[in-house]
Amino acid sequence: MFPLNDIYNEDCVLGMESWGGVADLILTDPPYNISTSNNFHTMKGRQGIDFGDWDKGFDLIGWIPKAIERLRDGGNIIIFNAWRNMGNIASTLEDCGCLVKEMIQWQKSNPMPRNRDRLYVTSCEFAVWATKGKGWTFNRQRDSYENTVFQYPIVSAKKRIHPTQKPVELLKDLILIHSNPGDIVFDPFMGSGSTAVAAIEAGRKFIGFELDSNYCGAARERISKL
Repeated sequence: MFPLNDIYNEDCVLGMESWGGVADLILTDPPYNISTSNNFHTMKGRQGIDFGDWDKGFDLIGWIPKAIERLRDGGNIIIFNAWRNMGNIASTLEDCGCLVKEMIQWQKSNPMPRNRDRLYVTSCEFAVWATKGKGWTFNRQRDSYENTVFQYPIVSAKKRIHPTQKPVELLKDLILIHSNPGDIVFDPFMGSGSTAVAAIEAGRKFIGFELDSNYCGAARERISKL
């Protein structure tokens, strides 16, 4: 049996001011601003990297101070993004009084193909981990040291709802390490709800925001099936 979980859409963001620093873990995957025009569609089995208007012109750091206000003292925040944006994100976290602890790496066992004669294959994505205040949660899951490298395949096309969807298993690993049973996990950029699914499977509560009504509906459907 899992705790009650709430999903909020854009109409509920106004109520965000009232709930203060209640989140124990912010785990989120905001837009990267990496969408560009390309001819990748001409390559067999290769989709382009134009994810849509939501990934263009996004304010990469303006949301961070507002989110940190919703994080309790001793809470963790993990933000996925493109490596080129990590410096600005880390600096903003420090400006908000957080302590940047480590860079986390998601290693993809099945990366998308590229021109192998001219480019490296993009086999990993990164997330920055920071803490707010003292006494942060860190639950070691391995017999030895925890490693910052997590190896999981990309979500298959048949199961993918969102173009940048993260594996539930990856998110669940991070939730188990950086929160406790019954804690509140907050995702300001919920997408298709993978963080919500991972939180529920890990026995955590969940709060999420999503502006796209189609993705919000998909997230509700995924959660209802658990």
